[in-house]
Amino acid sequence: MNTHLLAPRRCLLALLLVCTFTSACEDDDPPSRAADYAELKKNVERELPLAMKQDEVRGVSLALVDGDEVVWSQGFGMADAEAGLPATPRTVYGLGSVAKVFTTSAAMRLVEEKRASLDQPIEEVIPGFSMEARFPSAPVTLRTLLMHHAGIPEQMGGAYSPRALTLEERVASLRGEHRVWPVGTLHAYSNTGFIIAGRAVETASGSDFGAFMQKHLFTPLRMAHSAFRVTPAVAELRAKGYGDLPPETVPPHWIESEGPAGGMFSSAEDLSRFVRMLLNGGRFEGRQVLRSESIQEMWREQNAGNPLDVGTRSGLTWYLHDLPLEGGGAVRMVEHDGSDFQFNAIVALIPEHRLGVVVLSNTLSAGSLVNSLARQMLAQALKVKTGKVVAPVPGLPSVSPEPQPPEVLARWEGLYSTDLGPMVIQVQGGALKGLAGDTVLDLVPHQQGYFKTLVGEEPLWLSFRRAGDATLLLGHSPLHGVGLLGTRITPAPMPEVWRSRLGRYTVATEGSRELLDEAVLSEVSGLLVLTYTGPLYRGLQVTMVLDPEGDLAAVAGRGRHRGDVLRFEQTAEGAWLRLKGVRLRRVPSLATAHDL
Repeated sequence: MNTHLLAPRRCLLALLLVCTFTSACEDDDPPSRAADYAELKKNVERELPLAMKQDEVRGVSLALVDGDEVVWSQGFGMADAEAGLPATPRTVYGLGSVAKVFTTSAAMRLVEEKRASLDQPIEEVIPGFSMEARFPSAPVTLRTLLMHHAGIPEQMGGAYSPRALTLEERVASLRGEHRVWPVGTLHAYSNTGFIIAGRAVETASGSDFGAFMQKHLFTPLRMAHSAFRVTPAVAELRAKGYGDLPPETVPPHWIESEGPAGGMFSSAEDLSRFVRMLLNGGRFEGRQVLRSESIQEMWREQNAGNPLDVGTRSGLTWYLHDLPLEGGGAVRMVEHDGSDFQFNAIVALIPEHRLGVVVLSNTLSAGSLVNSLARQMLAQALKVKTGKVVAPVPGLPSVSPEPQPPEVLARWEGLYSTDLGPMVIQVQGGALKGLAGDTVLDLVPHQQGYFKTLVGEEPLWLSFRRAGDATLLLGHSPLHGVGLLGTRITPAPMPEVWRSRLGRYTVATEGSRELLDEAVLSEVSGLLVLTYTGPLYRGLQVTMVLDPEGDLAAVAGRGRHRGDVLRFEQTAEGAWLRLKGVRLRRVPSLATAHDL
């Protein structure tokens, strides 16, 4: 799920939470329930255009499903503003990571046919599969890949390949690359893991991935404008995308190369058929596309009890949430969202009440709007159908400042690897102070173990927790609950051999582009620190503390983006670093040491 605890959220659609809707009938479903949702439709039609204008969103298409019926679908704004083409339910969008739920559905189809098993070593499914590991581990399996527990790096190179790479080529390129965590350690989102899962679909089925999807999912579901590449049917209705990357920076073939992880195209109309199938136990128009047991397994919590998976409840790919109800109790929501360079998408369902929503947009800045709209539509549809009312999202912690003695605060001092980069946390004047590069955060202690600080003008609530041998820094958001923001680290001191490797490294071939274009190794307070940039990082530098061992150094800390392995190589042509599947050559320069 592509969300960030620090992202500001602003959406006029919050007004929908206080709207009143008609009550639900308790009889069997009538032939059409569309009229029941007329008030919901009217309010979205009033508020959505305002929200789109506020967030500069060009186009949105949506669909609302109740049982086996699409009770409402509509487009808003423009599919192509320059050409004057309006968005409709048939407009085709890039789905980003929503593609992953289709990859998982394909894998479950093969499990049903006993051509694959969720728990067999992946080497048995993909002959020749190989990755290096610095640690003992249980085997990688299809299950652990589909729940992001396989310890596979999030993203590897090949972004600017002159052509789309096959899944066989992508998986072959992983030989010699390192896994980041032992299997089952923690939920670490991995697009690369889904490249491997997609290749497993190919080898188990003996069919090209796209062809398998077409035959076993798209054709049975009559998804005529869905594909994992730009076909004529897709191109005919495809929306123009609007993002913030210059056109020359967008990798021309990467989306297709990322197929199983994020390379699918579809429309609200097509996706509503997929939702109907899921809500009806795998049946669609009299045909069993997936077994009900397979769907329930995808929606069963797979990572319960894992102490490092703070705030994340994962099925097989799907994310699971309990929406609290007014008066007590809760209702289960399952969802997956996605984004790429220009598009945003979400599919969300309340299975027990056979309700589902699809929301798609052709604008990168629409992520907050798309997710908020989907959840609010589901909540209001639930009220229409059942009379149950989803409780308002809890606000920020209702706690007051509460001084803590220095010895209590000192328990949390140390160096942390965080989403803001390396952060030193130390006691200062009755509070904690966090230092991350040029960012200084005053962490003021409050009741119940909370700390409040400001990032710019936005309040950020933090807390600390111990989980086994790990000390976790947690972030709290009113929309996304609690999440892992960082972990305390104790990396090894700088070895002398790595001191001689400090300096600047760049992509070797002049004029070539890659996921990364530059990396700098430096010494900071006696530790080995990596800073890298790339064309897709929008001018930002990423800084990580490394834990060196021999010719390898791993990004210290636990969580997303941590654990990646950097490898040093010395050849007759010079000194090289390999990181994220990208090979960078050293540029002669002076290396300096400094303090955090």
